[in-house]
Amino acid sequence: MSDAQSIPVPEIPERDPAPGRSTPEPAPPEQRGPGRADLRRDGADRTVRGSALLRAVEVMEALRAPAGDAWTHQQSHASLARYLLEETHEVLEVIDDPADHAPGALADELGDLLFQILFHARVGQEEEPAWDIDDVARAFIAKMERRNPHVFGQQRERALADPEDVEQIIAQWHAVKAAEQESAGALERGWFDGIPARLPALQTAAKAVHRARSAGRLEELLAAADEASRAEDAQEWGAGVARALLDLAVAAECRDDDPETALRTLLARTRTRIADPEQDPGLSA
Repeated sequence: MSDAQSIPVPEIPERDPAPGRSTPEPAPPEQRGPGRADLRRDGADRTVRGSALLRAVEVMEALRAPAGDAWTHQQSHASLARYLLEETHEVLEVIDDPADHAPGALADELGDLLFQILFHARVGQEEEPAWDIDDVARAFIAKMERRNPHVFGQQRERALADPEDVEQIIAQWHAVKAAEQESAGALERGWFDGIPARLPALQTAAKAVHRARSAGRLEELLAAADEASRAEDAQEWGAGVARALLDLAVAAECRDDDPETALRTLLARTRTRIADPEQDPGLSA
């Protein structure tokens, strides 16, 4: 990158490892004792994890049924897309700044997101060929079992040299994924292939950097970025700023941080402090 376009990239401090937290194991059903306490108000059995999901499917079925909800009847995958995006961002807001939300907020927002998944699956039952929520679950199960042979494989003890090495686990995931794509005739040819076009730019950069580094071709990616930043119209679109942001994405990827999440979290918590000066007396001065 030329000096005229160069913008200093601040050094990212090393982060401390997250302190370990132990979560008490719930008592097994036989130690809880019988009674109505094991049944939720929605009819789901507390002693069987996932039983409430079956009730959620029934609720979605009732809403879409002929005698159900008129608004629900009118929806399609396309009309629901905006709600899927909205609910996803509401989940992220709670994750980014949990102190600004009431206890249970994340479970509540994830419930709204689950509704969108159930809704799309219910609409799928009316398509040709039809598919439903069980197909969604089967796809998830099959993918997890294929891409995690160290957990689900018949020879899982031999799948990884060191099952505690996260880098080996990630490399294994990408290797299995590449084999799947090659088998399907859809092998990704570039660092940006398969990345959703609507993904935020910083997150796209992080994924591209990770792929390039994993392939041992990070310098090639950065060289291409240098060339793009020297375009005749570089000043018009802020090439220097963009190139510096890419360097930040590289630094973040080295630490296994997502720059998009980091910046979004910072902005969310800054907004909270500005809205409530009592959290930082200096803001009210």
